[in-house]
Amino acid sequence: MSKTITSPVEEFPGTVKLPNRLTMPQALAFEQSISEGSALRDVEEVTQTQYDKIMVDVICEIIEEWNLDDLEQLTPDIFPATPRVASAELVAWIYGEILQLYNPDIPNE
Repeated sequence: MSKTITSPVEEFPGTVKLPNRLTMPQALAFEQSISEGSALRDVEEVTQTQYDKIMVDVICEIIEEWNLDDLEQLTPDIFPATPRVASAELVAWIYGEILQLYNPDIPNE
């Protein structure tokens, strides 16, 4: 079974389909993305795009199906990076949804 979620990002309307549970390889990839993101905190001049790239890699590994308007099945190589704010919102929203699969006890804010 899968879970279909609707994008709250105006610039990227549509839905994506998530698994109901993460597999061991998906959970490991998610944990690695958390570690990589944490390591960037020690870098002096880090950009949001650098954080997003880490998250996009694991997002594309976990999403089962993309149904966002005007976008095909997304991969890290073709994931939209602009408009920058909307892209960051899309990444944050999906990553937050995956976090809820990984640990449902963490509040989704």
